[in-house]
Amino acid sequence: MNLIPALDIIENCVVRLTQGDYNQKKIYSDNPVAVARKFKDSGVKRLHLVDLDGAREGKPVHTTLFGEIKKQTQCIIEAGGGIRSLEDFEQYFQCGLNVNEDFIMIGSLPLKEPDEFKKIRNKYLRNILLTVDVWERNVKISGWKVDTNIHIMDYLKDMEKLGIKNILVTQIKRDGMLTGPDIDLYKEISKQFPSFKTIVSGGISNINEASDLNLIPGINGFIVGRAFYENKISLNDIQKYHS
Repeated sequence: MNLIPALDIIENCVVRLTQGDYNQKKIYSDNPVAVARKFKDSGVKRLHLVDLDGAREGKPVHTTLFGEIKKQTQCIIEAGGGIRSLEDFEQYFQCGLNVNEDFIMIGSLPLKEPDEFKKIRNKYLRNILLTVDVWERNVKISGWKVDTNIHIMDYLKDMEKLGIKNILVTQIKRDGMLTGPDIDLYKEISKQFPSFKTIVSGGISNINEASDLNLIPGINGFIVGRAFYENKISLNDIQKYHS
């Protein structure tokens, strides 16, 4: 199971938002490449890169930076933020991500722009990491601002029919709260959709919680964000995890 550090980027700085609120922003570094290299040196194989400026503006902003992180670390990259079209999706590959191993995150597109999503799915199905953000069990989109009133299990059933294999599920109410992951949610997903490779996001507070997640079939990784930047998980912990 992959330990996947998150680098959320605003104005070329590594930040964390609390429950997706841009007004609750904390800056941790003004050198994302250096942070990524520290993770790589600690044994990390995969990085989670979020273009928060892109998400807010509705178009990719930091693809060049993400390409440089790829070049400097050679980690598997999952990146996204602001993707509204096939052309946006392809920008990541044009800036250095590898179509043979990296993932591009798509969130709201299947519900807001289904035709564009279909274009991407037809050409890059293997590269799609579908991000599903939920409050309790209801799917939210548009930076967590819009409640779709769609139950996550109904949504995942539709996505499974479309051939989606890789998903990242964030429990919003736990994001940045360091209260532990929503174990019950991930057990439900595992039971109903054994074909998915699921990444856990939201609430990871210490390295020991990985052992609980590791017992759930289909969990492919977990995101470490605030827990690292607030010194709840150290580089030494990450090194031990990968040793």
